Amino acid sequence: MNILFVNNFRFRGGGEEFLLELLPGLIKKGARVGIVCRPHTPLVTMFKNYPVEIYPIEKTGLKGLLSFFTFARIINKGRYDVICIQRGHDIVQAWFAALLSGSQPRMTYTVHVADFIKSRFLLSRMHRIVTISQHIKDKLESYQPSLRGSVSIIHHGIDLDAFTKGTLKTGFIRDRFGLSKDIPLISTSGSMWKNQIEFLDALVEIRKEIPAVRYLLLTPMADMPQLTEFRERARALGVEGSILWMDALPKGDMPSYYADIDLAISTFRNEGFGLWVVEALAMGTPVVAFAEGGVRDSLENCPAGVLIRNGAQEMAAEVIRILRDKGVRKVMSDAGPRWVIERFSRERMIDEYYSFFNSLVPVISADK
Repeated sequence: MNILFVNNFRFRGGGEEFLLELLPGLIKKGARVGIVCRPHTPLVTMFKNYPVEIYPIEKTGLKGLLSFFTFARIINKGRYDVICIQRGHDIVQAWFAALLSGSQPRMTYTVHVADFIKSRFLLSRMHRIVTISQHIKDKLESYQPSLRGSVSIIHHGIDLDAFTKGTLKTGFIRDRFGLSKDIPLISTSGSMWKNQIEFLDALVEIRKEIPAVRYLLLTPMADMPQLTEFRERARALGVEGSILWMDALPKGDMPSYYADIDLAISTFRNEGFGLWVVEALAMGTPVVAFAEGGVRDSLENCPAGVLIRNGAQEMAAEVIRILRDKGVRKVMSDAGPRWVIERFSRERMIDEYYSFFNSLVPVISADK
């Protein structure tokens, strides 16, 4: 089985990290893998230690105009059975190249965010679509009902060796801010457009019952309107003294971050999946989240998480309950890793993607 992934993103983000988790496993199971990407981007070197065939293709200028033919030659020469597109803006290039190749590879599109490409024509060019949550699947099928039956859900998985409760010393975060172990520390991870501002109303109520609480925002400290609005709102509510800021951490430091916080708070109502929530659960950190978006896939009926359906007041009440009751917190902390092991391992993800891609191959053989 030969699979060609298409990713023309210029930087290293969640989609690229996803490939780094998935591709080595597919190769280990016997798949042959290639990647079409832009020259001089992180993907060109990310897989230097793996037998992944990298095809840097320029997308601008004269070379950009010729990229369709270059791409088509890659499909034919590599005898690729499946084309897997990661971002909607790459569909045109991949679809047209597949037509030029004449080899009829099966076209798939992996949708990791709820704001997918809004083109019914392009979506209908795909033989199958894979998404990461029921939330995105529902949005896709609502936008284009004809997709029903061709959209699959494969949840993300994590490296359980890296995210294991009790394997790290605490203090990574608390030492930076001079916080003792008895100071309640709650935290949100993600860019400031992920609705952290809505939690401020809950923080007001939490401080009334637990004045020492600290709310840490782990976020890229880039200048954006949402960051300014958050600071202004916090100042107006009088809670800025309880808020701590930390720039985004390398992935390798995330387990130490989770190990040092008492409670993870997810505020984004349009999350594609919320991988950081799964990582927190694996590290024994309970999670409180709004019951909207893809985060529901990992927290529905989860004994280590609480889904909030009635806004800031309910969220505040749940945070206070969990922080005050060490027994409840311990039960949730012990349950989280078991929940993740059973449902969200990297190995399970790799197995499901391999089965998905492999299911397309007999169809290809019959067509050819």
